[in-house]
Amino acid sequence: MSFIPIKYEGRKPYADRTPLRTLWMPGDVKRVMERDAKLLLRFAEFQPADASEVTDQPGEAESLVAAQAQVEQQEKVAVESMLMLVDTMDKEALESYAMKYEVNLDKRRALDKLRAEVVSLIEQFGAR
Repeated sequence: MSFIPIKYEGRKPYADRTPLRTLWMPGDVKRVMERDAKLLLRFAEFQPADASEVTDQPGEAESLVAAQAQVEQQEKVAVESMLMLVDTMDKEALESYAMKYEVNLDKRRALDKLRAEVVSLIEQFGAR
């Protein structure tokens, strides 16, 4: 896993939408993971920077990796708990939960088929 230094040149504080929800202040230069850097560099406010400009504290890269792993673990637990909860839902509950994904279920179908459809929504889009 590699880190890329990125400089934020915006005028206002910005919280990115990467899994870590990093808060950027104008002029900040931080190391971010390569996949997050690709997302951020699409915007004009973010520019590649030199490693000498980084304002992170030493050891912050390790804490970023640990925080990323923790976020992924929390998402995994949320999905697993929702999948277990789906097994106890009736048709009405399944229909109302599917509306979170903007999907209308046909309640005339069998309960097992409705559960399978909701499970596929959760696996595809994550727990909501």
